[in-house]
Amino acid sequence: MSIPLCLQLSIKPSCAIFSVFLLVGPASEAHAQGYSGQAVVNDARSYLGTTYGAYGLTCSGFTSAVFADLGVYLPSSPGAQYAYGTPSYGKAGDLVFFDEHGYGISHVGIATGYGTVIHASTYYGAVVETPIEYIPGYVGAVDAY
Repeated sequence: MSIPLCLQLSIKPSCAIFSVFLLVGPASEAHAQGYSGQAVVNDARSYLGTTYGAYGLTCSGFTSAVFADLGVYLPSSPGAQYAYGTPSYGKAGDLVFFDEHGYGISHVGIATGYGTVIHASTYYGAVVETPIEYIPGYVGAVDAY
């Protein structure tokens, strides 16, 4: 039986931090865990109808929750999430970003691959799936898994 390195070194408080660091890792590690874009979309759909703001589900809180369910830990703001991962073309499971008011990235959702986005919407007051063209100011997409 092997003893975790953090216990061997008697650095118990940092063990959790070390473990979190290993879980975060580069975005490419999520593919190695066996997750696909469709798995992201399926998990995102499980949140449909959840009230906006409930359990911290703002737009970026929603995307963070979905990816955390799959072992990928995203930054907390839409702008920081845009800088995470690899630029893409908005395929299923990718994060899609919007500049709704002309002041920088203000909204994020998850592309379904069928021209719709699952996102936590202040307009609808819940997590919804809407056509991408219903959200103004499309900026781009990122493959975060």
